[in-house]
Amino acid sequence: MKHFFGIVEDRNDPLKIGRVRVRVHGIHTDNKLELSTPDLPWAQVLLPTTTAGLSGIGMQHGLVEGTTVFGYFRDEAMQDPIIFGVAVGIPQTGYKVDAFGNELLRSVDKGFNDPRRLTVADYEGTPDAPNPEQDSRRPHGLTSAIDTQPKSPKEITINYDATGSTITEGEITEDMLPYYPLYTGESDVSSIARGDSTVDKKIEIEGHTFPDSVAEPVYPYNKVYQSESGHVIEIDDTVGKERLSQYHRSGTFQEVHPDGSVVQRIVNDNYQVVAKDDKIYIAGNADLTVEKGNVTINVNTGNVDMKVLKGNVTSEITEGNLKADILKGTTDVLSEGKITVTGNNTTEIISDTTITGTLHVTGKQTNESSIVADGEIQTKEGNAPKLSKHTHTIASGSSAGKTKKPD
Repeated sequence: MKHFFGIVEDRNDPLKIGRVRVRVHGIHTDNKLELSTPDLPWAQVLLPTTTAGLSGIGMQHGLVEGTTVFGYFRDEAMQDPIIFGVAVGIPQTGYKVDAFGNELLRSVDKGFNDPRRLTVADYEGTPDAPNPEQDSRRPHGLTSAIDTQPKSPKEITINYDATGSTITEGEITEDMLPYYPLYTGESDVSSIARGDSTVDKKIEIEGHTFPDSVAEPVYPYNKVYQSESGHVIEIDDTVGKERLSQYHRSGTFQEVHPDGSVVQRIVNDNYQVVAKDDKIYIAGNADLTVEKGNVTINVNTGNVDMKVLKGNVTSEITEGNLKADILKGTTDVLSEGKITVTGNNTTEIISDTTITGTLHVTGKQTNESSIVADGEIQTKEGNAPKLSKHTHTIASGSSAGKTKKPD
């Protein structure tokens, strides 16, 4: 059994079982005319016992092109490599030193590097293309390139005006290859885990206050999973700053603070479906602000019960409409306090309305139809009724004649 260190150069396993192609230090050459990336043997990757590795259960490995791995060969011919570990360190500008002590700079044309080019078409004429010059009988070559690979955003613009967020993707050029490692002279451990950087979780909306992230991670207590496209999951055990954070590359995130408070930002649409009952209990205040758009509440079957045991119900609409469609059922509003409806325009009720109790009208009252009352229609003492165009007709033969309109 021969152990080795090597560099992953390809992870696009046609069998999709997680194999990678590895160029092994001390055994394989960096000359691709002698040994190109598609000619490297596939290496099986051993996973930890925390994943089942069976019937789709568990997780896959996270190796990428350029990762330094440790393993061994199962065969004497050294054609059956097994990977069981990753070496984390500080990547250098050169990938190795030659026999004369010269540092060889990283290049996609040399082995022990991320071999991917900008597009699949760019492989043509190289040792990594199908049917290459050094082996015209080999029908296959590298099948993926940088243009189809995940990359972190260059910039995220988050708007709080109902337009959502804008993701600006970065442009990769030839002089930026090899793509991995993304930087040199710095630890391979995530800068977020090292406490040297954070992701943007600041929410700034005029007139509203939201707590900022309390992230102050101390190495080595922040366990971070950071993906190629920019997703970040943090399990931070820093004393006094314990957090759980899930961040999407778009800027959407959810973070649990040390005191158990939860801050969430959704930079675009939000959808939630509850297939059965839903209950929310709020022990303090609840504030809802709709910056732009309408609020629609539809109750297809059932009742809407609103109870205010103490305090007031205030509804203020500066611009726009408030619409509630109840197709079946009733709407009950119960308040032990005062209910006030104030508007600068007409308040219209389109249905039969029953009022049990006293209706007190302080302004004018007009009617376009008859007023029917079971009892008398009265005025207060000292006020005479005014009934326009009203006359009393005296029966024929009366000496009183025709009466005049009342004052």
